[in-house]
Amino acid sequence: MKKIIGTIVLFAVLLSASTIYASGLPQNTLSKWYGQSFEKESGSKREFVSSDIENTFEEVNTFLLETLESFQSSIAGIIDNQIKESKAGIEGYQQDTKSQLDQSVAELKKVNLEDYVDNEKIENKIDQDIEEVLIEVFGN
Repeated sequence: MKKIIGTIVLFAVLLSASTIYASGLPQNTLSKWYGQSFEKESGSKREFVSSDIENTFEEVNTFLLETLESFQSSIAGIIDNQIKESKAGIEGYQQDTKSQLDQSVAELKKVNLEDYVDNEKIENKIDQDIEEVLIEVFGN
């Protein structure tokens, strides 16, 4: 029985000693392992993230340059269209004015200026005759 009690006591002492040792060891070991793993992973992640950020900025820059070129070409196209429309409007107005002038010239050529002068002379003669009649009537 002494042997059994001795074995139990020895087992209990060894168990408690190993528990005390094991409880202190994993904290330090786990802490070191975690610290080393964190540094290792954060270093690789930092490189990965920085390269991703750099790639993203390059893509954004490329997108902005393409958008700028697109806007410039769109604006140039709009300006060209406005210039063409303005020229067409001016040319149309010029043609209308020329057409109206040509029409006026044609109408004036149809009018006989001699008839106009004769009509003017007749109107002047009538005005003179009316004045003479009025003078005779009212006795001035």
